[in-house]
Amino acid sequence: MRLSFFETNRYASGATEPPQLPLRQTLTANLGGWIRSCYLQGVRTERGFTLVEMLIVVGMIGIVTAISVPVFIESNARSRLWTGSEQIGATIRQARLRAISSNTNHRVVFDCPTAGVIRSLIMTGDPAVDDAADRCTQTLDGDSGTINLPFDVAFDSDSAAFLEVSGRGIFTASGAAIPLTIDVTQGTASRRLTVSATGQITFGNVE
Repeated sequence: MRLSFFETNRYASGATEPPQLPLRQTLTANLGGWIRSCYLQGVRTERGFTLVEMLIVVGMIGIVTAISVPVFIESNARSRLWTGSEQIGATIRQARLRAISSNTNHRVVFDCPTAGVIRSLIMTGDPAVDDAADRCTQTLDGDSGTINLPFDVAFDSDSAAFLEVSGRGIFTASGAAIPLTIDVTQGTASRRLTVSATGQITFGNVE
């Protein structure tokens, strides 16, 4: 390496500072070191991820999804089952309260007006009105709206067409005995309601 006139005089006077490399040689040396470092580290920088790391993360996400999705589906189905059974129980309780408050018989009619739908209907005392074939499609003062159960939830009222509650709050069942059992199902899951003569409702599993 050739030194300039000033550098030669400075070192001749006893200076201890080593000579500086030319700029091009310095850049070439630094670039070569960076290339070797990237080659040894798999061309990875502090701000990026390697392909192996990304595959590991994707695999972990897949495992978590595979575990959580069935749990979510089962939880959602169970929620619909409980909601449907509570809707039936609430309709029966409301019918009893209306009957007592108005001292008028009420009916909780199953599959009214279509399958899987229930309604609470006030009794007029006229069989031509109360027992009419189209009674479920009519709405009188004191009737409830239609109660639609959640999707894929069904019930079995043990052959009873309806529950009738008197103004004193006493229940009887048409076509079945009291206490009346109502099985609510959603897929393979089920829940049972038992309605006593006094209107007490208990929930349990189907045996």
